[in-house]
Amino acid sequence: MAEPAAGGPSMALSWREGETVVRWTYDGVDVAIPFPEPPQSVTAWHDPPCVIVVEQLGDPTGHWDGRKRNAVVYDPDGSERVRLTPPERLAGSYHLVGFYAVYPDTRGLVAVVTTRTGDFWGRPNLDTGELTDLHEWR
Repeated sequence: MAEPAAGGPSMALSWREGETVVRWTYDGVDVAIPFPEPPQSVTAWHDPPCVIVVEQLGDPTGHWDGRKRNAVVYDPDGSERVRLTPPERLAGSYHLVGFYAVYPDTRGLVAVVTTRTGDFWGRPNLDTGELTDLHEWR
């Protein structure tokens, strides 16, 4: 469950690894979003209030399908706010695959981007979808 913003409502997230429906409640409103395959990760965040869903990178047989913008930021009402965008510099020689996970740490959110030659992490802007402070994941 995400912590409420100062004095704001809390978000109750209901999702477990392997499930294809992501559910949450925010300010008395229940939301349920189905996906064709189980998401790779789901995170509720409080500032601004949202749920970030990282959709599967490939089909169920494990083949990569080329989706590079597979991390979706949903507003509390269930509408899509923005998709996270991998940095342009990863698209060339790194053979960009897509987002692997988004999760909280002590300084905010971390988004992990997978490429065919290594992984990178950065801080997602939940309004624009851009990543900042990009580093190699080692």
